[in-house]
Amino acid sequence: MTDLKRTVETDRRLIDARLRRELRFGREVPTRLAAAMRYAVLGPGKRIRPVLTLEAFRAAGGRDLAAVLPFCAGIEFIHTFSLIHDDLPSMDDDDFRRGRPSLHRKYDEATAILAADGLFAFAFELFTRAPGPAERKLAGVRVISRAVGPSGMTGGQMLDIISEVRRAKSEVRGQESRVLETHRKKTAEFIAAAVLAGAVLGGAAPTAQRKLGQAGLALGMLFQMTDDLLDAEQASEADRASMVSTLGAARTAGRAELQARKSERLFRSLGAGYRVLAGFPGMVLHRRS
Repeated sequence: MTDLKRTVETDRRLIDARLRRELRFGREVPTRLAAAMRYAVLGPGKRIRPVLTLEAFRAAGGRDLAAVLPFCAGIEFIHTFSLIHDDLPSMDDDDFRRGRPSLHRKYDEATAILAADGLFAFAFELFTRAPGPAERKLAGVRVISRAVGPSGMTGGQMLDIISEVRRAKSEVRGQESRVLETHRKKTAEFIAAAVLAGAVLGGAAPTAQRKLGQAGLALGMLFQMTDDLLDAEQASEADRASMVSTLGAARTAGRAELQARKSERLFRSLGAGYRVLAGFPGMVLHRRS
């Protein structure tokens, strides 16, 4: 685990440097918008998704980091876009993010929405500018687009809003299946896409891609379950629909362990080259933040 943490920290520094580089805008971007985008992205963050992309690229045989780092940055921009939207008064209405004021509190709601829009669009600009085989880039963009579109993250956010309305009306029938679907769409599919996009860019074979998609999805469900377990310790999260509010902490922890074992097994089945990725499920399972 110590070696994995060192690898993740090295990757994080590399990705942070790329994020700072990409967010150096010229006069063509309004100063307030540029500052808001930098504030949202460059605050404290784990960078789990872009680190997974980078390590999947390497595991699949990718060598030229110039081909994958624009995707790493773009994936973090999309993740930040989703967090900005999550925090808005019309969504989760959170005043803080990562220990700092949420973007709409630091600036204002309109600036936050525009900063999120800018990050989302800029991500796809970075994807198109990345060097490398066009067919791999197109496949990577397709994977990411599907994961964040109406059948993925956007649909998951809609389901989350609907589930809160149902919970407020005390409608609990089928709640477990709804929470699982919401978590899969809102969180897990994008984490799976981060893994799969890196592997596609690195040249992974179709059979490996299928296993990596499954491993990434299990890892994403695990990540959300551990999030729910950590959030359950906060009084402000008590009324939100989650695995813990639906199943209880003990059963959620049991489900998380199953997902961790499934993800690790799938990564290890692909060979020694995937040993770094195989370490992620255990790290996520035992995280404390």
